[in-house]
Amino acid sequence: MAALESKGFSAPSSIQSIAIPRLMADSGHLIVKARTGTGKTAAFGIPLVEKITEASKEPRALILTPTRELALQVSREIRSLSGAQFPRIAAVYGGASIRTQIQELRRGTEIVCGTPGRVMDLMERKLLDLSHIEWFILDEADEMLDMGFLEDVEHIMASLNPERRVALFSATMPQAILKIVHDHIGEVAFIEDLADSGEKPLVEQFYIILREEDKFEALKRIADSAEEFYGLVFCATKAGADSLAKRLAEAGYDAEAIHGDLNQEERERALRRFKAGKENSGSRSVMLVATDVAGRGIDIIALSHVINWDLPNDRESYVHRIGRTGRAGRKGIALSFVLPQERGRMSHLSRSMERSIGSGIRRMKLPSIPAVLKALQKRILASLIADRLTPNDAVAPDDTPGSAAASDGRAGKPARDESTAAPDAGITGGVQKAEPAPAAETGAAALARDLIRALGAQEAAELLITRAYGSLLETGRYRDITEFEEMPKPRLGHQKFRGHEEPAKGSARVYVGLGRRQGASPRDIALLLTKAGGVPGRLVDAIEMQNYCSFATMPQDAAKRAYGFSRRSGPVIKPAPGAGRKHK
Repeated sequence: MAALESKGFSAPSSIQSIAIPRLMADSGHLIVKARTGTGKTAAFGIPLVEKITEASKEPRALILTPTRELALQVSREIRSLSGAQFPRIAAVYGGASIRTQIQELRRGTEIVCGTPGRVMDLMERKLLDLSHIEWFILDEADEMLDMGFLEDVEHIMASLNPERRVALFSATMPQAILKIVHDHIGEVAFIEDLADSGEKPLVEQFYIILREEDKFEALKRIADSAEEFYGLVFCATKAGADSLAKRLAEAGYDAEAIHGDLNQEERERALRRFKAGKENSGSRSVMLVATDVAGRGIDIIALSHVINWDLPNDRESYVHRIGRTGRAGRKGIALSFVLPQERGRMSHLSRSMERSIGSGIRRMKLPSIPAVLKALQKRILASLIADRLTPNDAVAPDDTPGSAAASDGRAGKPARDESTAAPDAGITGGVQKAEPAPAAETGAAALARDLIRALGAQEAAELLITRAYGSLLETGRYRDITEFEEMPKPRLGHQKFRGHEEPAKGSARVYVGLGRRQGASPRDIALLLTKAGGVPGRLVDAIEMQNYCSFATMPQDAAKRAYGFSRRSGPVIKPAPGAGRKHK
């Protein structure tokens, strides 16, 4: 309870209120169908923390996640829920030093949270014993299916302690997942989060396909063409957040950076400046550039935009990001910048969002330069009109035309009577005293009159606007951006199939457990499959790189050899999901 209070939890979410009591009970398997972002991690993390309170020689709980980012996120969240020494939790995943993870397992851990590939690797090395597992949690089960992990999940489940309890969490419930339940779990309770869909943020989701070097230009156009831009911009790294905030400030925007390297005082100072920028922005765009870790710890109302400068690593992070806007009945916009090679990932993310929250991610075309300038001009005009000065002195009831205080044409400004007073003096009660010069002859009004007299009204206004807004309204402020197709064209001899490419007859589409995030290139994948399949490199083609995996086409007999090679050594190589074939 102390840990929950320190995290700011005051009441359970709907899924937590129905899942936690069932998992706290002494027996029973559970399937939970709930949208992403509804608090599923705490729904199974709290019971684990409550039930596992002593050291053990072997792990007692296994949490399986589809991505390493989610494995890290879940392990950090459960660790934060625990207010005691136990349970200890270890995150095991590919793309990181297995030696470090082995050392952590040997030191002792009660909960293991990992990805299927690394868990199987540790099992084969006899370094991860699952025979004492009491709890098995399968997180994002439908994501496991989409990423081709279902066979690995079945293999892992078959190695578990038969007396283990199972909790399966999924946003959707495809037939393949129900088959796993039938084959491996048996009788199970099924619960679904039927919370009012009104809990969803009022966010319109868009994406733009562009080159890395065009992102800054795109952000300028989006910010300048919006009626209001008070936005949160998410970057993948701390250095990237600092660099972008600096570029924005140099370009004339109000921008602050916030990330994990800042201490608490620096974070609070950045947030204060960001919030103050909103209050004093006028026609300017105000931005806070953040990393995921920092962005989750802030709560700012009335955000108009969330910009994904870099795509998030998983669906959970995406939902948390876009949930920063569209709150308290206000509509918001979430916009993702997508590199050409990330189009497949965006298509997958859009389908996931369609399934989990009922709305996909639509493609947006960047506004043209003339449209941006027109929108910016409109915004500046509205700001100037809203900020116009009103007189402090209202006209008194007896200030009627012809009276001593008759107006000179400006409300509340009395006319000067040259016949009764000297320019710098007045008579009161027979005693002469100094009188300040009338406001009409000094200050802004006098300067405006003199400027108009010297230059004319049109030229005077243009001069002042140019001085106030610099080059904001100049066409040269913006440059052209390369537009890309929405999806890559299918290669000759192949057709699109469930997000991947259906191979031609006699070929097989294979999945490789290496992607860009592990530093792999198409050449690396080609060399690996050439070695694993024992075929010339020219027979490995149609390579599709993604962040955490890759796909390629090769002859069927070579694919079978590659699967066997993978079981003996190297990264996972197996049939691509949806390929319609199974090789033993």
